[in-house]
Amino acid sequence: MSADQKSYWQIGISLVSRRFRSMEQGPKKRTRWSPLSPGRMLFWACVLLLTIGIGVGLRAEIHRRVSRFGGTVSGTYAHRGGTLLIVGGGQMSDMIRQQFVELAGRQQARIVVVPAMAIDENERLEYREPWCNYDVQAVDVLHADSRAEADDPDFSAILDSATGVWLAGGQQSWLAARYGRTPVETRLKKLLSRNGVIGGTSAGAAIMSNVMIAGGRANPLMGQGFDLIPGAIIDQHFMKRNRYRRLHQALEQHPELIGFGIDEGTALRYGVESGRFRVIGQSCVVACIPPSESNHYTSFHLEFLNPGDEFDVERLRQGEMVPPSSIDLDAILPGE
Repeated sequence: MSADQKSYWQIGISLVSRRFRSMEQGPKKRTRWSPLSPGRMLFWACVLLLTIGIGVGLRAEIHRRVSRFGGTVSGTYAHRGGTLLIVGGGQMSDMIRQQFVELAGRQQARIVVVPAMAIDENERLEYREPWCNYDVQAVDVLHADSRAEADDPDFSAILDSATGVWLAGGQQSWLAARYGRTPVETRLKKLLSRNGVIGGTSAGAAIMSNVMIAGGRANPLMGQGFDLIPGAIIDQHFMKRNRYRRLHQALEQHPELIGFGIDEGTALRYGVESGRFRVIGQSCVVACIPPSESNHYTSFHLEFLNPGDEFDVERLRQGEMVPPSSIDLDAILPGE
């Protein structure tokens, strides 16, 4: 409760107490007030003031706590700007695929799949097949046989009409070497600027950050990704392959960033413009937050984000706790 709200309470209580003291010290023969007496009007004015003060204080407290959920009790938030759907690898559920299709425009979706390794013509069908099961307008595969081909502006022209791009699993270093700083990367960023969606799993997830973990076990090999998610490093298969040490060492080299370790079968849905994220899938996402001037941490802090949790990255960076995915009324009301 703010200082102004506390002062309302103190004024109201003081006035009521003063009125009751005057009643005790006044003439004993007066047993009741006149309907229009100044004393009675003052008394009810004080009661009204106290009621308003309590209401304002309670409303402000509820608003403060509920606002941490993004302004909605239902646990949803408005889709603003482009969206990233970052999957930690492993078996991907139909729910995650369905969400990608919905973000891409449902029946109007024009999906382009980008393999993260060299493939032949027959393998193109394997990359298209999972998405052809959905009622979408088109599914295409974009694959350059060489860096020179990827540099040709005509090669990636199909991305200009795409509503969703899926970066497949494989090798993120291959993706970076083949498409980084080419018209492909430029068009991916333009897709986000027109409210499109870019999804990726495993290697397709790691490539989304600018500072990229290109490989390595305990000691990360660093590279440069597509710079689609600002201020972050992505690591995948996180819990399954016990990659905390790898992400920790990457952040020690880049303490200005925040790390997201995404487990298998789990996705981080990130709004590029809003900076908000939501966790979906089967497991969890671990946010690794280095100490900084904007938070109170003295060492690396881990925040475990479960399916349904949503928040914004800047407040997470500042050290605010992520609220639970469902509202607990006992926690919202004063006296938690």
